[in-house]
Amino acid sequence: MNLTWIEISKSALKNNVAQIKKRLRKNTKYMAVVKSNAYGHGLLNVVGAIKNNVDAFAVYDFSDALFLRKNKITKPLLTLGRVFPQHVALAIKNNIELSVSNLDILENAQKISGKKKLIIHLCVDTGLGRDGFTLSDMKKVLPLLQSQKIEVRGLYTHFASADDSAFDAYSKKQIDELLLWKKALAEIGLQPLVHASATSGTFFSECESHFDLVRIGIGNYGLWPSKEVEKRCATQTKLIPVLAWKAMVVELKALPKGSHISYGCSFTLQRDSKIAILPVGYFDGISRVSSKKGWVIINKIKVPQLGRVTMNMIIIDATDVKKIKVGDIATVIGEDGDEVVSAQDWGDWSETSNYEIVTRLSASLVRKVIS
Repeated sequence: MNLTWIEISKSALKNNVAQIKKRLRKNTKYMAVVKSNAYGHGLLNVVGAIKNNVDAFAVYDFSDALFLRKNKITKPLLTLGRVFPQHVALAIKNNIELSVSNLDILENAQKISGKKKLIIHLCVDTGLGRDGFTLSDMKKVLPLLQSQKIEVRGLYTHFASADDSAFDAYSKKQIDELLLWKKALAEIGLQPLVHASATSGTFFSECESHFDLVRIGIGNYGLWPSKEVEKRCATQTKLIPVLAWKAMVVELKALPKGSHISYGCSFTLQRDSKIAILPVGYFDGISRVSSKKGWVIINKIKVPQLGRVTMNMIIIDATDVKKIKVGDIATVIGEDGDEVVSAQDWGDWSETSNYEIVTRLSASLVRKVIS
């Protein structure tokens, strides 16, 4: 018996892909980013649900790319994380495309054996200050790209603040710098797919930065990259949250007014109360920062979490749920009746983003695909 589990909606995934596709230029390819266990949703669950609806997938870890290939996923597949020369042979064998932002792969290209080429996407840093070659690297990089052992299939960058219109000028500067790289590659006879936009750039740029391909991450899962993006775009694009988190009520008890709740006596009951125990805690992904701020839904009634979040349990004020019993199902994230608790709600209560909430959900939680 599972006391807590996550439900993944296949129909919501497909809806979100279809909705986002409507915003793209006609010939722009759709790469679904499924890194970090598909943003906590379950890698194979997500890839299996939308493999016929997208053009390509991207992961961060090379091991995830190998895992997908071993599970017969044949779509174009890009790794976004750092790779080393020892990955090259496996990448070629498994038709995995590598992000390259360091010289070692390029400098060792002539050592590649066999007739098949290594397929790379050149990652350039245009202002994020993270991975990627900078313009100062261009003179070293360009000659190495002409190796007969390498196919430069992609050229890409990542925006620093595409989810915030206050940084539109900065994002435009990043595009201009990416175009300098595109021009330089064209001058040596290379015309790779150009890509820059993740979900935010795809929504905000009105096609200016869609280029040949977009890399959609958080939007696949029905979550918005920022409240500003949601405010501006939600009326035209109907995203549906893919993930729901459920937990069973495992214990009920009555406690009198004045009783202290959880470690550190961190809450004191202000009335005679009925409390419920849910078998989820910070091991599962509920931040201790959210203590005494969070809410869940039980039998269509929204009820507060009391006291400090503990490792494996949270305590709920169930006084207003009249017919509650052990075995009833609480919604930690999702909908029940007219009530909703979202990943963004937990992000607000935990002083973080919805990205962090879903990606930190424990990999040990069972994930069930529903229609």
